[in-house]
Amino acid sequence: MLIDKNAPGSSARLAMFLSAAVCPGAGHFVQHRWIPGVLYLVAFIACLVMMFLAVVVPLIMNLRITMDFAEKGSSEVYRAISLFKVLAWFGLALLIYMGALLDISAYARRQARRRLDELQKETGPLEEKKPSA
Repeated sequence: MLIDKNAPGSSARLAMFLSAAVCPGAGHFVQHRWIPGVLYLVAFIACLVMMFLAVVVPLIMNLRITMDFAEKGSSEVYRAISLFKVLAWFGLALLIYMGALLDISAYARRQARRRLDELQKETGPLEEKKPSA
């Protein structure tokens, strides 16, 4: 099935799908909104990287401590994974994700309203039928 790019709402649906399923910012690229797309994409990926580092860095440090203990018998204290940092970065990533979806839908509504206004200017205002008495 081919997607008609001129069909009303098809670009908005594709943009919402890409932002929801692929990555925040992907739908903005479909709408040719490059700057917000790059900002949402970079911010979301940065949050995911920071969340990943909040988990992986203490694990690697603990592995190094364990290896040092096996070799030298040192008794360095293990590092704990900060649940606060992980949840804070996850929460920020979630806010960016939701903000991107809200931005996509608001832009789609504005575009639909503009198209409707242009159509009404071309065809004239719709006349209401008066009830016959």
